[in-house]
Amino acid sequence: MLSQLPVQADPRRLCEQGKTFAGSVALRKMPRLTPLLASSEGEAAFTLEFDRDEERRARVRGYVQAALPLLCQRCLQQMLLQVDAKFQLSPVSGPREAEMLPAEYDPLMLDEQSLHMLDLIEDELILAIPPAPRHPLTECPATLGDRKTPEPVAQDEGEAKGPFAMLAKLKRDNKHE
Repeated sequence: MLSQLPVQADPRRLCEQGKTFAGSVALRKMPRLTPLLASSEGEAAFTLEFDRDEERRARVRGYVQAALPLLCQRCLQQMLLQVDAKFQLSPVSGPREAEMLPAEYDPLMLDEQSLHMLDLIEDELILAIPPAPRHPLTECPATLGDRKTPEPVAQDEGEAKGPFAMLAKLKRDNKHE
């Protein structure tokens, strides 16, 4: 197992060689991820295994673990999203190859021979972030009990209580002016 992740590599070649990489990377080194974070402090631990499956198909199995500092969209305070993502990819050259993959594989589209290795880790972290991250309701400082509901408008006892009763009252009041 190697701890030094190459900057760029050919994933098909790494699969032929049966390489495995493990280590950690600072969140601030991921330029597409950092704008989504409340803070770029922290690290992501990863394991990437390049091999071939029983049908000799190139396969990349990975695991990424991180605590991502995000802004809760309910209270707008910082929260930590625990990410434990496992993935299984197969390098493909186009959509036709991707369609032939079994369901347990996600396609790893390759435009060129080499791939920025850090992109594999960054992609999985980005995919793990929900569209509107929020604390669990029991942990969020902005609970629903803190919000005040408007008081109901008091009605005269002789008035109708239908949905347009207030409009009828306004109409009557305007006629008297």
